[in-house]
Amino acid sequence: MEDLKDWKAYRNGDKAAFERIFRQHIRLLYKYGSRFTADAGVVEDCIQELFIDLWEKRASIGETDSIKRYLLGAVRRRIVRKLQKQLPLAHAEEEENYNFEIEANYESLLINDEIETENKQNIEKALTSLSKRQKEIIYLKYYQELSFQEIEETLGISYQSARNLLHKALQAIKASFPTIKQIILLIMINFLH
Repeated sequence: MEDLKDWKAYRNGDKAAFERIFRQHIRLLYKYGSRFTADAGVVEDCIQELFIDLWEKRASIGETDSIKRYLLGAVRRRIVRKLQKQLPLAHAEEEENYNFEIEANYESLLINDEIETENKQNIEKALTSLSKRQKEIIYLKYYQELSFQEIEETLGISYQSARNLLHKALQAIKASFPTIKQIILLIMINFLH
């Protein structure tokens, strides 16, 4: 609720509220943007441009029920556009013409070294087998804990498309694991941290 008060105050020209929004979301935005490209300069530029535009256009910016979702969607669009401009024209029309990397979260694994190594390999294999969009939806759903409605708005796809995409991603992960026990372990340790 405090977040939304800051949004309203920022839209009315409150610099302190704008600064709080920036500070609360900058790491999240940088981390999310870094999933698209290893070029830190591109990510930083897009975030900086976003916040400059937000301040300059504050009077015309609408209300939101989730600042996090709004900012994730805005920075995503900027990064994808910038990356598309860097690609040759032939690749610019591809739907998934950007990279999106997702890493397994190993810190929580508290099992013996042999099983840990095998699980790491299985997790990496499962994650690398996903399409870019599937990796992105897994990240948004389980790492950022966005709802399907928030994912829909962030990615610019329909609610049903978001659900279908997540289902296909989870099916692909499931296919990489021979037992249900390993699937449950994967979900518990790596996505619901």
